[in-house]
Amino acid sequence: MIRTLANDTVNKIGSQVTLYGWAANIRDHGKIIFIDLRDRSGVVQTVYPGSKFSVHNEDVVKIVGLVKKRPEKMINPKMDTGAIEVDVKNLEIISRSQDLPFPIDNDGYEVNEEVRLKYRYLDLRRTRLTKNIRQRSAFLQAVREYLISQDFIEIETPLLTKSTPEGSRDFLVPSRLQPGYFYALPQSPQQYKQLLMVSGFERYFQIARCLRDEDLRADRGFEHTQIDLEMSFVEREEVMRILEDMIIAVFEKMGQKIKQKPFPVITYTQALNKFGSDKFDLRNSEEKKQNIKAFAWVVDFPFFKKDKLGNWTFTHNPFSSPKAEFISDLLKKLNIGNILTSQYDLVCNGFEVGGGSIRSNNPEVLTAVFEVMGYSKSEIRQKFGHILEAFRFGVPPHGGCAFGVERLMMILTNEQYLREVVAFPMNASGKTAIMDAPSRIDEAQLTELELEITTNENRKNDVFSKIILILKKNMIEHRLFEHKPVFTSGQAARARGTNIHQGAKALVMFADGKPLIIVLPADTKVDPKKFKSLYKINNLRMARPDEVEKITGVEIGAIPPFGSLFNLPLFVDKKIFENEEIVFNAGLHTRSIKIKTVDYQRIYKGAVEDFSAENNGT
Repeated sequence: MIRTLANDTVNKIGSQVTLYGWAANIRDHGKIIFIDLRDRSGVVQTVYPGSKFSVHNEDVVKIVGLVKKRPEKMINPKMDTGAIEVDVKNLEIISRSQDLPFPIDNDGYEVNEEVRLKYRYLDLRRTRLTKNIRQRSAFLQAVREYLISQDFIEIETPLLTKSTPEGSRDFLVPSRLQPGYFYALPQSPQQYKQLLMVSGFERYFQIARCLRDEDLRADRGFEHTQIDLEMSFVEREEVMRILEDMIIAVFEKMGQKIKQKPFPVITYTQALNKFGSDKFDLRNSEEKKQNIKAFAWVVDFPFFKKDKLGNWTFTHNPFSSPKAEFISDLLKKLNIGNILTSQYDLVCNGFEVGGGSIRSNNPEVLTAVFEVMGYSKSEIRQKFGHILEAFRFGVPPHGGCAFGVERLMMILTNEQYLREVVAFPMNASGKTAIMDAPSRIDEAQLTELELEITTNENRKNDVFSKIILILKKNMIEHRLFEHKPVFTSGQAARARGTNIHQGAKALVMFADGKPLIIVLPADTKVDPKKFKSLYKINNLRMARPDEVEKITGVEIGAIPPFGSLFNLPLFVDKKIFENEEIVFNAGLHTRSIKIKTVDYQRIYKGAVEDFSAENNGT
């Protein structure tokens, strides 16, 4: 196809050209009609003689015509092609367009978001959005060129990976070949890029797609892109210098003015004292009007913080290294709240645009971090054993960073919403543009994956689902066991591969004619005399199997240790708390759940006493 692009017509004065594109703006002056033709390069004005005319706005057209200079008084300095026009010799309509649902010859901020996203392919024809998407491409190209010039190598890491705690909920993908098992989509390539350092690549980067099931905001979506990198044999200041040089080089290449070079370095404590936040804006009012970029580093963050349930969690990520002077305290589990990490965040104009750290390359230090967060040794092996094992084969000191592309682009383009710098964003409810996802899937697909969707009505009576909801609501890590049907505590312990004393045995009993649940270790039994004495009860008896099923909807032997599920009083023997973890049948004889005992303490509602007899070994 012989074709001239719109912006190339300025070099074709006196020549005949063939143009393809959209009829962007049509102005009928009677005997002469002006058509602005738009293609990927820009817009050029064409002049169509005659009164017979059938072209409609946004029709796709082919125009053959002669490029001529415009009269001096007709030059349009606002257009790249404003000094010329094309006299149309032949016009062909290739594809007609219906009337658009909204105008696209303006900025479009006033158009309803839902409508814009439904017709996003039309919205993207808008000059502002076209420019934003092209700037994004140019920005990432400049990043690639800089990093490759600094001896970084671009490596892709898997999208189907393992679910590990990284600060947000995972998006899960069911496995067809291993029914009942799930992949997780990556929140970040964090562990893989550290494994690449173990592999000896030393300098890695990736323009990485990341997915996090977290609450949506103006500058946050389920999907995002990050400039992800890692390097070996470096200290904090060296990493910060390389990252800073990259940001300066790329932003200045994009024509941006930076307030201060080198970037100021401010401690976390100083930031809170001076600005009340670690995401601050260093510009004055005049600099804000000029859209100047004010970058700054924030360092010396606390390693740990308390979550809303009172447990220690990380402030950045668990793979960071403490500053050297705090390693001893971490290993001894002392002064946890005072430990500082080697983290560094980059802020710009009130946004956090990137964050990283020097990583821990000592498996003992990394293990200590997980222990402070409350993970048992078995959980650490299950969730992080792969990286701890890799770290025993010679791992270099290393550190890195990830920059959020969308936030950087919002700053670069001076946009307020993430959707303005993404081609196909989601709406505020997590619905995708155009394709109406998430959506139901075919029964055949569910069957192939061995999945079943329970209705709301069924879920009301589904004890297992209720337990899972309780655990999720309270943000409790748990392990699910699927096994052959078990009906005794001994069978259950063998099927799960756990100690029988870890089993939380829940018994439905009648005390003076009123049902209640008693929970105690699976290798013990209730001492009726002790229980009756403690709670001033005259008569205590075990519920019959038919009574258990009528009261709870669950068969005997599968009762979970949660009285609130059945609106029954709960009594827990204190010997339960001798275990670091407990495990229990979850409303079914074929499913068990293991959780930390301290987590169980947070959510159960009942009395605690010693009312068990001696261990009976059952």
